[in-house]
Amino acid sequence: MLNTAYTIREKRRACGYTQERLAQALGLTPAAVSKWETGQTLPDVTMLCPLAEALGTTTDELLGFNPDVSEERAEELLQPGRDALAQGDFSNATKLGEKAVQLHPASATLAFAAASLFMEIAQEAQKAVAASEPAERLLQESIGRAALARSIELFEVCRQDGSLEQREAAAFVLAGQYVLAGDHDRALEAARSIHMPQADPRIMEAAALAASDKLDEAEIIARHALKEKENDASALQDILSGIQKKRNDQ
Repeated sequence: MLNTAYTIREKRRACGYTQERLAQALGLTPAAVSKWETGQTLPDVTMLCPLAEALGTTTDELLGFNPDVSEERAEELLQPGRDALAQGDFSNATKLGEKAVQLHPASATLAFAAASLFMEIAQEAQKAVAASEPAERLLQESIGRAALARSIELFEVCRQDGSLEQREAAAFVLAGQYVLAGDHDRALEAARSIHMPQADPRIMEAAALAASDKLDEAEIIARHALKEKENDASALQDILSGIQKKRNDQ
């Protein structure tokens, strides 16, 4: 109740409303608003939607409900789908992934984890196509395309509603997925939406650890960062080689 009282008071102030003005907008008395903000009473259920609209928020936020779930809970909900995928049952893995998402449809964390699962389903289904009998090949291809599309849809949810870290990671993955889907304009848009730091913060972290004689920790961080840079350099070299090949073919 006190959390709701605090939220109503702060949202009202953020909107620049007095208690009298908010009460007038809702057709109530200022005393009713005052009781909400001091925690003496809660808004009537019939007033929640009008109140949320007036304050530019949601009923969930008014009541202190967090629609997100933890990373651990998200992985727990998706584990049956991962188990089905490990057994090569792509159809069931897809169904179980969707079932998990429906339990918490507003959770960006679950959406991100589920998008990763669907991406894995798409990849594994594509691998299975070559080894499938002709009668099964069309089904595997269909499952793979649908899983890729669903993965993109969920990663886009994360890019809009997730944390900064989730948005950045989702944009990075989406750039690659749109390339696979043949949508090069969206791939470029996703890639350009990533806000990379001016320098890798691990450089300064490793330097600080080394300066404080925490040499083992500094070495681990520096080696991991260097390895990633080498992988990035290798990927860029592959791209340059591909560009040259296309030019030669032309």
